[in-house]
Amino acid sequence: MTRFQAQGVSARYGRTSVLFDVSLPDLAAGQVLGLLGPNASGKSTLMRCLSREMRAEGHIALDGVAQREHSHRAWRDKVAAMPQSPPSPSALLPTELVWSTARALGLDLSNAELSARIEALFDGLGLSAVALSPLSTLSGGKRQLVGLALALIRDPALLLLDEPTSALDLHWRMVVLDIVRAHVGQSGGVAIAALHDIDLAARYCDRLALLSGGRIVAAGTPAEVLTPDNLAQVFHVETEVTARPDGGITVQLLRPLSVLRHEIAS
Repeated sequence: MTRFQAQGVSARYGRTSVLFDVSLPDLAAGQVLGLLGPNASGKSTLMRCLSREMRAEGHIALDGVAQREHSHRAWRDKVAAMPQSPPSPSALLPTELVWSTARALGLDLSNAELSARIEALFDGLGLSAVALSPLSTLSGGKRQLVGLALALIRDPALLLLDEPTSALDLHWRMVVLDIVRAHVGQSGGVAIAALHDIDLAARYCDRLALLSGGRIVAAGTPAEVLTPDNLAQVFHVETEVTARPDGGITVQLLRPLSVLRHEIAS
């Protein structure tokens, strides 16, 4: 059963159009979609449209019910977004921030249930040791993990992650994506993540959408999207794409291409 749909999404800032008829692959329960593209390609703007922070034209739906048919509160209750910027350094403790956020959202959990959920999240994200340390003492990477906990505490039907691994080393990038996959697998929700790491996107995402200039260049399975021609067109790099024994693909970056030469060749 399809849980998420986005078809013909367009958006503008004032009179300037920034998204042009963007359609994403439909997602079934438990699936993860990765958004790929260079800076200013429209990934973050699309995320804002999906979270309803920004007005958009087109069809966006969860479980067959269009976004516009939900009240703002009803959509907020189903969707959780993790922005690019981590929680600001402050005297707040990570446990205080997550607890107060859960209560402000009105989560129907007893104190014991909420405490257990926070403890489990912090254990999985490697935050237990800093749970009682002020946010101002944490690294940007640790605060980014706290930001993920703020999104996951809601157990959303649609999880939106805008560059969730940008401040993390390779180990924690993989841990975070493992946790996201496990979460949607257990909850039956779906996740959409804007990513820069092409190889991790190929490994962890069921579907990908490649954007450039606010338009979709390719969308589908990783093997359908991550072709040498598509990557040369969007990122101006030469790549080698090989099949893995498990059915996935690996993308090896070989060298940058001259932007001018590529545009002439196109």
